Amino acid sequence: MTIEKIPDMEVDVEKNVTDDQLSVKESILDSVAKGQGFFKSQQVGEKDLTFSEKRDIAADLLSKNVPLFLQRYWKFIKLEDTSYFDSLDCYEVKFYVDEIKKFRDPRKNKNSVKNRRFGALRKMIKEGAYFSDEEMKSRNPFMFDQFIGQHLSESERVAAYKSQHTDEKFSNFLLGQVERNYANTLYEQQKSTDEAIEEEEDDDDDKSVESDESELEDEPEQKQPVTPDEKSRLRSEFTNMMYESFMAGEDKEFDYSCVDYNEEFDPAEKDVDAEEKYFNEEV
Repeated sequence: MTIEKIPDMEVDVEKNVTDDQLSVKESILDSVAKGQGFFKSQQVGEKDLTFSEKRDIAADLLSKNVPLFLQRYWKFIKLEDTSYFDSLDCYEVKFYVDEIKKFRDPRKNKNSVKNRRFGALRKMIKEGAYFSDEEMKSRNPFMFDQFIGQHLSESERVAAYKSQHTDEKFSNFLLGQVERNYANTLYEQQKSTDEAIEEEEDDDDDKSVESDESELEDEPEQKQPVTPDEKSRLRSEFTNMMYESFMAGEDKEFDYSCVDYNEEFDPAEKDVDAEEKYFNEEV
């Protein structure tokens, strides 16, 4: 629920404020400037506003019209910063402060965040870019190789490389090399983590079961060819893992605030059953 129009009105929130309250004000403006709220209309091609410019616009509005400031930016204000508005005896201000408290209550907001991430997930799946092979490989190169990469044929590898390096300029090549170096480092880190887990599991098995394998010479492991159906199953399993990683908030480079605080991803009534089914199937 929102209030459609708030007339210009001055609410003197800074009258007799303490140093602590001024500190809270600074925190509010920082949070708002980092958010995805509306600051001013911009023309196509116009440069994005800087953090400082957004902060100045927010500060000006806060000094002139507190209810309108809250209408625009309440979703970006921290629960602990709502004390800044305690001295104001104004219905609109109290309304939005209550909205902040409900929004920031983890008991009430948990399902809202899940719903919004699920909505964003469906949109990104449809758009294709975020869950393309190239992007998923960049986020988890080791698991991509385990489930998909090592099973690609030579022709599939060549086709994938060409699709990722069409008309590549030298500057882009250098940047791509930096990204590849980072991916290799990330791959080794993830591989080491996976091997450590496997080694720990093997140690536990050795403690419970005695084996005569130590008396036998280790034989090189022969890779069995993977059938098309198995390839499809492995790809589906890996992709689902990436979906679950996104839903769990584990994609470190992704800005979840643009989803978790965005009503655009709230489900329509017809979609509620789909979300409930998805969450009920979670392990």
